[in-house]
Amino acid sequence: MDIVRSDGLAVYGVGTGEPLLLLPYPHASTFGPMAEDALAALLAGMGRRVVTFDPPGAYRSSRPMRCDLAEMLACAEESLNVAGVPQPVDVVGHSMGALCALALAVERPQCVRRLVLIGACSGFAAVRRWSTPHNWSPWRDAAWWKCLWWGARQMTGTGSLAVHKRLDNLVESASFVDPRHACYWTLEPGDERRPAPPRACWLRSARRVEFRHRLDGVQVPTLLLVGIADPQTPPVCTEELAAGIPNSRAVVLDASGHSPFLEQPQEVRQALATFLS
Repeated sequence: MDIVRSDGLAVYGVGTGEPLLLLPYPHASTFGPMAEDALAALLAGMGRRVVTFDPPGAYRSSRPMRCDLAEMLACAEESLNVAGVPQPVDVVGHSMGALCALALAVERPQCVRRLVLIGACSGFAAVRRWSTPHNWSPWRDAAWWKCLWWGARQMTGTGSLAVHKRLDNLVESASFVDPRHACYWTLEPGDERRPAPPRACWLRSARRVEFRHRLDGVQVPTLLLVGIADPQTPPVCTEELAAGIPNSRAVVLDASGHSPFLEQPQEVRQALATFLS
């Protein structure tokens, strides 16, 4: 793995071969850089050079953060330039990283040759319509109320590190068909008094992100992957994307939740290989 620091932005290159851009998660709900994620390893294992970055304020990036969509798009384009990757390039994103990848295709089409969106949605309005707590009932599940309360605190900036961890763990517990793939935060003494991670404010910024009525602006071939049991971006979110993006193909993985590349890596690899060949 290669790491280049450009004015406080950590840019990674993983693997060898034809380059692609993997959009990192813009929030603070990950345990390490995107370059060390299972999705990056899967793509590199397919003979691709994966270019990605740490968002400002996260991991090896020391650049002061703004924590908004414009920052993510600027860092994506900067990372390609730092890595010496000619544009357009294949672009991949998962979850909130997929929302940023979608935005890149709409706002900076010169950067994108082909687009892969995994567990994606058109914007925060879609999250409100269909997503978490998609698979919980307010009438019978305490998890619904906990998610609502902790999520509200995160949205308003009043959540602590303990609230951040509890909310992430709650959503993580619902995000897999096979719970052995789940990875949880450990609550430490004093977390109630510690502030949430700086990039947790992404949830507030993301409320303004909406591409539902601009999906026809994606003019590149697009592959949409979603797990049939995804509670965060359920298949209906992918259906909306497929209906709006002109040259798109949707694949529903039949034994996955929000991260099909963990639960069904061979099926995801085959779909990617077919699309990117």
